[in-house]
Amino acid sequence: MKDFYEVLGLEKQATKEEIKGAYFAAARKFPFDRYEEEFMDIRYAYEVLSNHKAKKEYDSIICLSKEIKENYDKARSLIEEGDLNAAIKVLEEILKDNPTLLLIRGLLAESYLKNNNSGKAIKIFEELTKEESENAAFLGYIANSYHVRGWQKKAIKAYEEALALDSDNISLWIGLCDAHTKDENYDEAKKVIEKAIEIQKEISFIATLYFRLIMLEISFGMNSLISDITDKIVVVAQNNSEIKEDIAWILCDISRYFMQLGGAEEAERLNNAAIEILPQDENVLDTKKEIENFNKYADLFGKLSDDEEIRQEIGVLVGLEVLPDSVLDLDEDGKDAMAYYNEYQILSQYDDFKASIQSLKKGYPEFYELIRDFFDKAANDGERRKMLKGYEKHSDRFFELINGSPNFFEGEEGESASDEVSTVDLNNDNVVPFIREEPKIGRNDPCTCGSGKKYKKCCGK
Repeated sequence: MKDFYEVLGLEKQATKEEIKGAYFAAARKFPFDRYEEEFMDIRYAYEVLSNHKAKKEYDSIICLSKEIKENYDKARSLIEEGDLNAAIKVLEEILKDNPTLLLIRGLLAESYLKNNNSGKAIKIFEELTKEESENAAFLGYIANSYHVRGWQKKAIKAYEEALALDSDNISLWIGLCDAHTKDENYDEAKKVIEKAIEIQKEISFIATLYFRLIMLEISFGMNSLISDITDKIVVVAQNNSEIKEDIAWILCDISRYFMQLGGAEEAERLNNAAIEILPQDENVLDTKKEIENFNKYADLFGKLSDDEEIRQEIGVLVGLEVLPDSVLDLDEDGKDAMAYYNEYQILSQYDDFKASIQSLKKGYPEFYELIRDFFDKAANDGERRKMLKGYEKHSDRFFELINGSPNFFEGEEGESASDEVSTVDLNNDNVVPFIREEPKIGRNDPCTCGSGKKYKKCCGK
């Protein structure tokens, strides 16, 4: 595991200005919106090394006490692996003999918070902020603890105190915005971001703040305001070649998110901005194709989904052909498994599907043509028997994919069909995959609460 000097690419004799410069440089290399985990390491290293007392203590740990250093590194590794209970035990053991160590107490409090024990976390952070009232990082951590606990007024006050000490820490601005957002105060949340943009010197942080502003507008239904922000982001990207690709790719991510919400116009606008920045980029052009495909078929597919004459299995096959990957939220194996399962249902009960296939052909000829080859073979008795044998031969592989993925059978309340059906039975006519009426939020998509964090790091924990 890298020490904090290695994370920022610094020598141990680095000055405060050199530490800040290294923080900005590392943030440009690993921008928050694209490399969240790497950025958190950068942020933590900066917060420790930029505070004189915390830096001095860290230096003593890594230079003087081998046992404490090893246990400290062990705890950090356990936290990265998600074994919070084990990490907490290690940190508590260190503090038995060294109860005053600031870094260990702070890391223990962070571990408590991640382990859903905000009470213990708040107690430690309140002690630390009393002892170290000039430590912006500790004020930021207590603010985040209040935010997680739901005490937004306290969180806002603590974030403001932290920013008075360190306005360069982008995480503090984002935290303050999040607290106002959770408090449903759109105007104040927007003012925070606009103020941060005004005073921020690091260009990659300015881009991050503009993206946060976009997510704010989305969460509060102000989609009409996105164009102006997007234009400003394009200017930032065009004037800073080092972060052009990151900005373009993040614009693509947000445009895909808009597609999930049915916002085709906004998705296209954001992708056009990405094209303006990187006109030949493969990812950007792939996103453009997804949006064009979505615009071409979205309304018609919505009509098909509501058509009672079209069996659900047929609708799934059409969806796999016309919906973009960002809406399906399935990888290639997942799409193969879904196609396999629904095709098998049609082949094994073909007579029951004849009328629905004819309804598709008559009412939705564009969709019928997309899977015509399969239907032609299914209509031939010999071909159908041959296909059934082939499907049964490879069933084990697809069973594993279907039964192992909650994405295939997840209900609206997060329940899995596997709660009712423990295994997929090819002979069970009643097993039908759930078709989502609302867009599924992917683990890496922006959280719908408006915080701007990824779903997996916010409400999807």
